[in-house]
Amino acid sequence: MRGIMKRREFIVTGGAAVAMAALGPSLLAADSGKSRKLKKGIMWGTVGVKGSVLEKMKAVKEAGFDGAEMNSHMDQDEVLRAQDATGLALPSVCGVHHWGKPLSHPDPKVREEGLEALKQTLRDGKRYGSSSILLVPAVVNAEVSYEQAYARSQEQIRKALPLAEELGVKIAIENVWN
Repeated sequence: MRGIMKRREFIVTGGAAVAMAALGPSLLAADSGKSRKLKKGIMWGTVGVKGSVLEKMKAVKEAGFDGAEMNSHMDQDEVLRAQDATGLALPSVCGVHHWGKPLSHPDPKVREEGLEALKQTLRDGKRYGSSSILLVPAVVNAEVSYEQAYARSQEQIRKALPLAEELGVKIAIENVWN
């Protein structure tokens, strides 16, 4: 283990650090020739403001957000009116039934309900101009193993793919803690 940096190493390292500090921003900007503005969005379910969709969207806009990931199964017309009034982007829709009606459920009837919820989420996404929807495809628990969750959810997702393709909305799959 070395304890002390030699003077020459210090000068070289320090000079490189100063050069990067001075040139770094210009090198990054010249990277692609295009500037990319980062945008901020918020998941609708985390908006803690009480009120109508319009009131909540106004609060989101006032807080400095550019967009929101809406929940599925909302009144589409109300959402679109609020979007028009605020100018918020709606790039994604989060399925609200994937926890309660998972595509991995042991009961085929519940899996079918989950599939119909997924399809509605895709339709909501299309209506809002979203490029994707968020899906948690499975819940693993005492009744459902990882292997069953994987197989069942894949089977159900495959049934939704033709609609997703038709609508031009991607299914973004979130692998969560469970």
